[in-house]
Amino acid sequence: MKIASTRSNSVSDRQALALDEGVATLLQRFKLEPSIIAGSPYADLHANDVGLLVVIRGPEKWNVRKIAQSLGAPITTISSALDRLEKRGLVVRLRRPGDRRVVHIELTAAGHRLVAKIRASQVEVCRDMLARLSPSDREDIIRLVTQLAHG
Repeated sequence: MKIASTRSNSVSDRQALALDEGVATLLQRFKLEPSIIAGSPYADLHANDVGLLVVIRGPEKWNVRKIAQSLGAPITTISSALDRLEKRGLVVRLRRPGDRRVVHIELTAAGHRLVAKIRASQVEVCRDMLARLSPSDREDIIRLVTQLAHG
């Protein structure tokens, strides 16, 4: 299988496949796939819902379009997720009195509690992963993952 490189810094098939296998193994070993975590804070959530909840947890004002842009997902996918989460009492849609066309999305108190559990679980998984590395390797992997995420 030939994987095309879009950068002048060519990445070999071996490297790309090794990273793919490594990421897949991490997801499985540390149970990072929301759909496979029985008993976790997000065991009964749709996989898309977890990311959406975590994204909207802050004080920033969110609407469907902004959430879709942030997650790189179609608006229809976000709307479906919001329907599910609203039925569970985890999010609420609020309209501005002056402009009924604008719908803001906010977490409910139950949504905030669930997101806190999700984040605590995620941090513990990361702590477990990092504990297996030397202190200098921890800093290296944090730097490299941050570089991948933002670059």
